[in-house]
Amino acid sequence: MNAQKIPISVNCRVLLELIEASGEREQRMLVLVATRQADFQSGFLDENTPLGQALVSHYAGDVVPYELGGLKEVRILMVEPEGEGISSEAAEKRRAAVHKAEAQSEITNQMIFSTASGSKWGDYEVNMDKLLDEDETDK
Repeated sequence: MNAQKIPISVNCRVLLELIEASGEREQRMLVLVATRQADFQSGFLDENTPLGQALVSHYAGDVVPYELGGLKEVRILMVEPEGEGISSEAAEKRRAAVHKAEAQSEITNQMIFSTASGSKWGDYEVNMDKLLDEDETDK
């Protein structure tokens, strides 16, 4: 099958040219994946995002209008099938990053609470060891 005639679907690798309203252009290689495997920073685009939905069923050579976040359109330069399934490593990295951010957010919230002047709860100390232990046991 000719690579130019492959419609974009999940697990396809696509080379895009993102065209901004200002005229600036950026090329980006992405793989369209299921939500649980998405990691945009690593090049894995969630099929359920607005961009993912806009690309589905288009072909190399198509120009897709896409007015979001300063973009005006997306030119599809190449589409190729991924072949093998996508590694779950990206999803695992994303889950670990989210978990770490949640733990840090909880620590920050408790520290802010503990330093609030005139808190009706009186003295309050953040138990960092307990929070960090909970963080480790959730893995």
